[in-house]
Amino acid sequence: MKLLHTSDWHLGRRMERRSRDDEFDAVLAEIAGIAREAEPDLIVHSGDLFDRYNPSPGDVLRAMRALDALRSAAPVVIVGGNHDSPHWFGVLNYFYGSILHTGGHPVTFVHTAADGTGTGQVLDIPARDNTQRIRLAALPFIHPNRFMHLLPDADSTHGAYTRGVRGLQEDLTAQMNEGYSPERDVLVFATHLYISGALASGSERHLDLSNVHATAPDDLPPVTYCALGHIHKPQALSSSRTSARYAGSPLQLDFGECDEVKSVVVVEADPQRPPRITTVPLKAGRRLKQFQGTLEELALRAAEFSGAFLKVKITSEKLNPQLSREVAAAVPDALIVKIDEDCAETRVTPLDSSNLPETEPELTESFRAYLSERGTAGRVADDVLAAFTSLLDHSESDEPPPCPAEHLLQESLKNPWMPNIEVKTP
Repeated sequence: MKLLHTSDWHLGRRMERRSRDDEFDAVLAEIAGIAREAEPDLIVHSGDLFDRYNPSPGDVLRAMRALDALRSAAPVVIVGGNHDSPHWFGVLNYFYGSILHTGGHPVTFVHTAADGTGTGQVLDIPARDNTQRIRLAALPFIHPNRFMHLLPDADSTHGAYTRGVRGLQEDLTAQMNEGYSPERDVLVFATHLYISGALASGSERHLDLSNVHATAPDDLPPVTYCALGHIHKPQALSSSRTSARYAGSPLQLDFGECDEVKSVVVVEADPQRPPRITTVPLKAGRRLKQFQGTLEELALRAAEFSGAFLKVKITSEKLNPQLSREVAAAVPDALIVKIDEDCAETRVTPLDSSNLPETEPELTESFRAYLSERGTAGRVADDVLAAFTSLLDHSESDEPPPCPAEHLLQESLKNPWMPNIEVKTP
């Protein structure tokens, strides 16, 4: 049996406001080419086909073209992720299930329906030579906010979500074991799930990576291979019950992924034997790069950033009002996403306790010095300082402090025709 595992395409994802459609087209064509060369018996996509719950028509069309290319090589199963819409999966599943397609394998979408039904599915896929069979248990993402609706018998205590997901996995495992043939069948589990201990990239939706809702690696079902989705960093997980791997996203989606090599996974397995797992690197798509240093250093390394999305932090002695223009000139072939400046003359230096005076100056004297620095002098400064001192003296009193200006104003209002009263305010 041979299986190709891909995941987390996130069609429609942008880099800031820049479209990445051309990159998606290139990397999806690359994945289709790998599938044709590998000749798998099954292709599994473990969730987040789209980046948005309501994908654009262009993203839906891009997905359909990519799936058509994949189904020319093998049957395709897509498991719903936390970004995927059950409504759109229902539309696509109807299209691929109801319309006659010639010269291609079936495409199946597995998602929790909008009405809360359908929390997983077991599929049987025969190998090309019909000597073996893949029994695939597919469990879509179960959103914690809908958990009680999907599983009304679950309690609301801490750990209820994890116990509920484990129960769903056990139910699917029991279905896989019905009619299981040890000499013929290879068991595979595909799900979109956060496994504790997995290393996130930073481009995932952090609300869905809570440790409260994490599944322990040893709670995964005892199968030959677990095809995991949800985490964008490609990685294997240590489990005593199975070989589990996140395929990761096919493109670098965030600057936390600068050093990641994206890939798809090819799994070869025979009944009752450990799988042989190979990762095939993906080369399509722009690289994400970061730079910190001077403008001169950036210009010297310009060739390194050609064609990449670039985040720049320039160190300088003085503010440069033309910084954006000069950065663009230094790396003309890079796509600059963000520019920051670390300028010495505006850098805030933390206070060092050794530089502080031994005794704190009187507050009134500090305020007098402030008035002097601001250019307030003469009688005006004296009146303001007197009012300030009065406020300090009455800071803990419930009665408002006397205000000379207010007193003069009240006297003036009582005797509006008295010409000799002059109202002065600080």
